[in-house]
Amino acid sequence: MTETAGPRLARWVGPANAVLGLADPVLRASSRFPVLQRAAGLRTTDEDAAFLDGLRVLHEHIQAADLTPMGRIAMRMEVGRRLANRRRVREVLRTRPEIAAAPVPRPVFVTGLPRTGTSLLHGLLGHRTGARAPMFWELLHPAARGAEAAGRRFSARMLAGLYYAMMPAMRTIHPLAATEPEECVFLLPHNGVHLTRVPMPGYRDWYDAHDFTPDYAYLRQQLQVLQRDETPRWVLKSPCHLGHLDALLTAFPDAVIVTTRRDPAVALASWCSFCEATLRMHNHRVDLAEIGRTWLDYWTRAADRAGTVRAATGAHMVDVDYDDLVADPAGTAAAIWERAGAPLTAADRDALTAFAGRDRRRAPGTHRYTLERYGLDEEKVRAAFAGTSLAG
Repeated sequence: MTETAGPRLARWVGPANAVLGLADPVLRASSRFPVLQRAAGLRTTDEDAAFLDGLRVLHEHIQAADLTPMGRIAMRMEVGRRLANRRRVREVLRTRPEIAAAPVPRPVFVTGLPRTGTSLLHGLLGHRTGARAPMFWELLHPAARGAEAAGRRFSARMLAGLYYAMMPAMRTIHPLAATEPEECVFLLPHNGVHLTRVPMPGYRDWYDAHDFTPDYAYLRQQLQVLQRDETPRWVLKSPCHLGHLDALLTAFPDAVIVTTRRDPAVALASWCSFCEATLRMHNHRVDLAEIGRTWLDYWTRAADRAGTVRAATGAHMVDVDYDDLVADPAGTAAAIWERAGAPLTAADRDALTAFAGRDRRRAPGTHRYTLERYGLDEEKVRAAFAGTSLAG
């Protein structure tokens, strides 16, 4: 098979990192965990001790990685934002304790292997009366309201612009916009997306043994803070939920789980290409074979865990074939809502049809990828998924 070229950084990124590297000692000092915690204003209390312990583990592995200066700045901001949001969410719940008792009725969670249409389906399902898919800016700052919210939307637009400026291919691979739906992993303290930016084998070991029940309880609290004086039907999405359905259903026992299905060999090739792009944005060096090994193991484990939960639970599960979704996006979304006991109105169907006609990708179809680039092949991938809940 002809070798494909990988996603490339913009030419200005290398010189920018060289200049920022002159301030590396200062950057490292300002990135120490106690410094970030003080800056966020989050005190160590019994209520937040486990959260802080887990985030400290993540931070230690980030600090030990071979990040570029821009990568180090980005991950410093990531940890700092999560600390600050924890304080802000706690403040809202202390000021308005009734929010913690507010219902989060029958949320819909879209999951499945990555690159299987989860983003398209997420957006579709959120375009109906009474439903709400959280936007990128509010996932970054769930406690923001009023004038602050306007500023947060602007900063999210700037962040998305920098993302495209660094890696232009992302306009095709994974479009990002401040006021468009995005993955709720931004509300989870720990998730696989951290590994798409920083290779951290030690963190991965910790992650595999981690109890995600408190993480999903915190996700519920953040949704309660986001909704405040309304009661929407939340539509949430992330492939990372696949490996933690037990914790998800503990926090949201009446959730509807929608799982997309696609040939895992195709999905994994596309995902590895996405990971190559994000790793190049943050690290000095990228090991292509390690990308393949890491994510084949990650997603087969997640599929195994999902299968165990699916077999043991009476939760409402809906499966969606990728080819069916692409052939009839609006019809597929309408059928899901029908099965979830919430049929659409005529206006809802029109809204879904209009959304289905959009495509935020620049030059769709130009994203090229192969498994071979990452040391894998179709036979190996399909064999690894054989017997899992997501076998092709």
